[in-house]
Amino acid sequence: MINDTLRESLAACHELPSLPSAVLKVIELAQNPDARLQSIIEALQHDSALTARLISLANTVYYAQSRSVETLREAVERLGMELTVSLALGFSLARSYGNRAKPERLDLHYYWQRSLTSAIAAQELARSLPRKLDTDSIFTAALLQDIGMLALDAIEGPAYAEIVGDLHCHDDVCLRERGGVGADHSEVGAWLAANWGLSRRCRDWIRRSHDYPAQMHILSGGECVMLSGRLADLLLTPNSERTLSMIEPWLGEADKRAALLESIQARLPTIADMFDVTPPERVDADHLLFEGKKALLKRTLHLHQQVDQQQNELKRQRKLNARLDRAVRLDTLTGLYNRQSLTRLFMAHFAKAQREALPLALVFIDLDHFKRINDEHGHHHGDMALKSFAALLSQMSQSGMVAGRFGGEEFIAILPGHNLESATRFANRLCANLRAKPLVRYDETVLFVTASIGVASLDGGDFAKPDEMLRTADQRMYLSKRGGRDRVTSGRSAS
Repeated sequence: MINDTLRESLAACHELPSLPSAVLKVIELAQNPDARLQSIIEALQHDSALTARLISLANTVYYAQSRSVETLREAVERLGMELTVSLALGFSLARSYGNRAKPERLDLHYYWQRSLTSAIAAQELARSLPRKLDTDSIFTAALLQDIGMLALDAIEGPAYAEIVGDLHCHDDVCLRERGGVGADHSEVGAWLAANWGLSRRCRDWIRRSHDYPAQMHILSGGECVMLSGRLADLLLTPNSERTLSMIEPWLGEADKRAALLESIQARLPTIADMFDVTPPERVDADHLLFEGKKALLKRTLHLHQQVDQQQNELKRQRKLNARLDRAVRLDTLTGLYNRQSLTRLFMAHFAKAQREALPLALVFIDLDHFKRINDEHGHHHGDMALKSFAALLSQMSQSGMVAGRFGGEEFIAILPGHNLESATRFANRLCANLRAKPLVRYDETVLFVTASIGVASLDGGDFAKPDEMLRTADQRMYLSKRGGRDRVTSGRSAS
């Protein structure tokens, strides 16, 4: 979540990536189901460079049909509205913000190489799946998933280039960003997308673009976006066996992986040409996957040799494996379930509740003004507060409840068998306990922390999917924030 200081810096920056009024108008029109195609054409046609490139793209081998298009209308009809808007948005950003490296600043050429590769990777991955997904919307979110890097580059200048350094793995980049500026670029990108008026779904996909899919076999549109950046890293960075090992469970059989990488590379030159970006050097997909597998196999064999040579450490290894298993499921600081485990457990409870017509409630908790604790008392005492709150939440959890840390100072409680009323009572008791007892005591200082809470339940909303229910609880938590904090919102009003 973006802290107040960073949000103020973003709002005050005059060099943030911006869109021309014509593109903003197109975004607005595209989200209006009653808008006519002619209105969108009229908004776009004033940009002759964009018009020429859209027509050119529509006539490439990938999109070409029986005849060439000659007008912007024909190009938009062939490319599709969502893809047209996405390309117009991206092209305008690349043109206004630049696509070449600047001294002591973010390498913009590499940025656009990775963004374009990610967009095509997300779309090709979605097309390879058996279920039909909105591939053009997926393209948009993947193209913009790193747009927050441009915003951070604008407000931080050379200092941001030092934060990013020579890292290419965005998992590592995000860690450095959180330490350096208090938020990662996916969160900043979602904030920027909201300012441009992009859809809530697109903003959510951008915000979660650096997570990992919760399921192994059935990928959603947002999860295709999550994997797209890692697929781009396979093609852009050397020694990519680490990336391959991280995403291997979601890529299917070896022949399908190679075909996916080839299809991505086949489309790259056309899109890159539209953005005046040199496409990454083409790699042999089979060779890349083979070398990655070979490197992984070498590492595995080396580990086995170590085990064979160190039989006396077998007991220690078993204990280590148990700790690793715990680390995968639990948050290391609080000992509660981590976000990935929470997601899996909530999906399972949601499916069971729907299948058996059982009550189910979800409580979304955000500790208030937590940055102030870290700033005024230090991160050590901030961590103590998080651990104390986790202990309180565990103590209050009844049999069958599932509690976990969703991220930062956000927590979730899953309440099987509870309706909206009983879950709200639980949330209000939690708020009352926080008011009554400090979370941290040290020296002569006591720290009281309040919470803003949102509650959703199956009896309080018509939810077809678990992420809809989670999003509702999250939105109600924000209503509690806006209503003054230290309160619970279980409907449209806070209590």
